[in-house]
Amino acid sequence: MRQTVSRSALVPYAASKMYALVADVEKYPGFLPWCRNARVRAPGEETVEASLEIGRGPIRKTFTTRNVMTRDSRIDIGLIDGPFKHLQGCWQFMTLDGEGSRIVLDLEFEFSNALLRRTLGPLFSEIANTMVEAFCRRAKQLYG
Repeated sequence: MRQTVSRSALVPYAASKMYALVADVEKYPGFLPWCRNARVRAPGEETVEASLEIGRGPIRKTFTTRNVMTRDSRIDIGLIDGPFKHLQGCWQFMTLDGEGSRIVLDLEFEFSNALLRRTLGPLFSEIANTMVEAFCRRAKQLYG
């Protein structure tokens, strides 16, 4: 069963700053409590392959995505490997009139089996539903 999540926020920071926060994958463990490890496996200007280890308590899983980067405006996410049958998504960063921006995260995911859906499903749903908020908090810490 596929699940979809769509979250957005208006922030008083430039789209380029919000893009930079999301694109800096290796810093995720420093401010995302569910992120145990983050590693860029294949860096690039337009495409980045990255692995995230997510977990809470004894539950831990790693997944790898290919991220197509459109500087300062968009990051398209596609599954390479992990506990999902399907995972795709998109971050969008839109400059607003004035100084702020609007950020949007759209995710669609399905676990590869019922056991993973039962064990990892609640955690991943929480992650997906709170990720935009977490990046907004991080921006406030860094940019004031």
